[in-house]
Amino acid sequence: MISRGGSFEFIYGAGNGITTPDSLHYGMYLDEIFPGKVLSLFVEDKYCNSIFHPKMFLFSYHDHTIAIIGSGNFTGGGLVRNTEIAVRVRAAHGSALEKQLDISWGKIKKLAEPVTSKRIREVMQGEGKGSEKDTRESIPRKSQKPALKGGPKTSPKPLFSKVITLNSANKKAKILSKLDSLTEKPDLLYLQIFENETGGNGTSAGYQVQLPVATLAAYFGVGTNETKKAEFRFPNETIEANLTHFENNTHRVRLRPILDIPRPAILIFKRIDDGVYQVRSERPTRYAKTLANKCTEQSRAGSRKWGFE
Repeated sequence: MISRGGSFEFIYGAGNGITTPDSLHYGMYLDEIFPGKVLSLFVEDKYCNSIFHPKMFLFSYHDHTIAIIGSGNFTGGGLVRNTEIAVRVRAAHGSALEKQLDISWGKIKKLAEPVTSKRIREVMQGEGKGSEKDTRESIPRKSQKPALKGGPKTSPKPLFSKVITLNSANKKAKILSKLDSLTEKPDLLYLQIFENETGGNGTSAGYQVQLPVATLAAYFGVGTNETKKAEFRFPNETIEANLTHFENNTHRVRLRPILDIPRPAILIFKRIDDGVYQVRSERPTRYAKTLANKCTEQSRAGSRKWGFE
C-alpha cells in the first residue's frame, strides 16, 4: 500500500503490559523506509484497570472508504488465527457515514501522541513493558493453529528479524545501527574474523575484533554515542570491555583469547544475560558451511560477514 503511493496512520495502546518496545519502534522503522508516508501514534495506559482498546481499520480509496470494526487486534493472532468477529461497512466519499468515521478517528488521534525514542523509553521503563517472548510457561504446549489462507501476511518478529529482510543494504545497516536498546535482541551473533585482523605483530593474527556498527545497537544494545560495559566469557578466560557506538564507524574490542585461533574464523557470541556473552570460535572444518548459512549480512562489499539468530 505505502510502496504504491499510499499513506499509513496507526495508533497503539502502550504501558499495558502487552505492547512491546518493538511494536512502537516499528512505526519509526516504517518512517525510515517511507519518509513522510507514515504517522505513528500511541496512547499511554495510565491506569491499571483500564486500557486503550478500540479496533477500527479504515481503508480510504479514491471514491469510498471501507471500515472494519470488531474484536481483532492488529496482530497475527487478531488478523489470521484467532476466532474474532467484525463488521465491514462501505461508505461513499462525502456520505454521512464516512464523515462519522472520520470524526471518530479524529477523536482518537487527539488522545494520542507521536512515537519517539524518548517517549518509548519513558513508557517502557515501568511495569507496562510487554515482551516479544512467550512467557506463558504454565500453559501446556499445543500444536500451532495454521493461519488463514490469503489475506494479510504477518511480519516476522521481533523487529530485527523484519529489518534484515530488507533488500537495501544501506537502509538495513542504517536502521539496525539505530535500534534502541529496549528492542528485542538476537540470542546469537556470528562474526567473521579475517586472516590479518588488527593487532597482530607479524607472528600472530592479533586479538582486536572490529564489530560492525549495525551489531552495536541491534545485538549489543549500545545506542549511538553510548558506551556500555560488556563481559565476554571464553572457555578459559573472561574479558571485560567497554563498547562504544561511534556513528557510522566500527568499534574495536580486544579479545585476547582469540589471539592464536586459526584464521579466517568465525566467532559465535551467545547472550546469557544483559551485557554478558559466551564466546567460542567455530571449528575450522565448519567454517565454510557456517559462513554460508549463518553469516548472511555484510555492511559493504569486502567487509566482514556476520549474522543474527
